Amino acid sequence: MIYQVIKYEEKYKRLWNDLILRSSNGTFLHHRDYMEYHASRFNDFSLMVFEDKKLRAVFPLHIENQQAYAHNGLTYGDLIFQKKLKLEHKIEIFHQVLSFLHQQQITDLSVKNIPFIFHQQIDQTSDYIYFQLKANIELVKPFFVLIKNNAYKINRNRLKNIKKLSKESYQICNSSKHLKEFWKIVEDNLMKRHGTKPVHNFDEIKLLMDRFPEQIQLFSLQKDGQVLAGALVYYINKAFHFQYIHTVEDNRERKAVEWLVYQVIEQHKHYDYISFGSSQVDGNNLNKGLVYWKESWGSNLINQYYYRVKTANFPLLKKILV
Repeated sequence: MIYQVIKYEEKYKRLWNDLILRSSNGTFLHHRDYMEYHASRFNDFSLMVFEDKKLRAVFPLHIENQQAYAHNGLTYGDLIFQKKLKLEHKIEIFHQVLSFLHQQQITDLSVKNIPFIFHQQIDQTSDYIYFQLKANIELVKPFFVLIKNNAYKINRNRLKNIKKLSKESYQICNSSKHLKEFWKIVEDNLMKRHGTKPVHNFDEIKLLMDRFPEQIQLFSLQKDGQVLAGALVYYINKAFHFQYIHTVEDNRERKAVEWLVYQVIEQHKHYDYISFGSSQVDGNNLNKGLVYWKESWGSNLINQYYYRVKTANFPLLKKILV
C-alpha cells in the first residue's frame, strides 16, 4: 500500500465533498461549504490521502503555532475514511499522515473525535489508534442522547407538563422565515445568562441554512403571532441533533419550549439517535438543572474524547499488526 498525503486545494473541492458522502464517519459539517463559512478565522491545513489516484481519506485541519487542530471551527473533526477500508489500511494512513505532519515541523495534533452517533457506519478505529499513539485525553465531553434501541421513556413530570401545555393554542412552524426572531431570543438569552454570544452570528447561520436546507432546519413555536421558542436542528446521518433550543424569558411562557421539544421528538423518533448536545459549565463540570431536564426526556450520556498526540510518535503504528 503506497499512500500520498497532500494539502487540500480548492481544485479538489468536489473530490473532497464526494469522499465525505461515501465515508464511514464524515458528516455534512466536513463538507467544504460548511467548513469554509468561517475560513478567514483559521489557517487551513486540511489533508487528503490518495492511493494511486483514488482518494481514501481526508483530514479537516488548521494550524496555529506549529500545532494542528481538527478542527476548532467545528464541533468535531478527525481523520475521515472511505467506507469499507480494512484496519491495516487505516493504520497505515494514520502513519503516513502523522509522518507528514512531523516532516512539516508540526509537533502536536489535537483532535475532537466524532461521536459514533453521527457516523454513517460506526467506526471507532481512531480511538484505538490514539491509544496506541500514547495520546493524552485532554477532555471528555458528555453528550446527552435519546437512543432508539434503549427504548427511552419520558418521565412522568415531563409528561404531566406536556398534558397541561396541550391545552394552549400553540402553533409549530418548520421554516426559516422566523429565523431572525428566534436568533434575537438566542442572543438575548446567552448574553443575560452567560455574558456570551452564540457560536454563529445571524448572517453565518442564515448562510449555512441556505447552503444546507435539508440538514439545518428551524422549528419555531408561536402563540398569538409571537415567536415564543425555537429549536434549530441538524440532521446528521442517523442522528437528529438539537443545535440550539431557546425560549423567551417570560415566566408565563417559558414552559412553551417543552411543548415544542416534545412535538419535535415525536416527529423524529424513527431516528436511531436524538442528541441534546452537551451541558458543560465551568470547564468540564455540568449544569445540574440542565442535566435533569435532558435526562427527563429519556436521554443517556455518551462521551466525546479530545485527544492530543505527539506527531513524533508515528513510528509506534508500525508495531500494531504483528
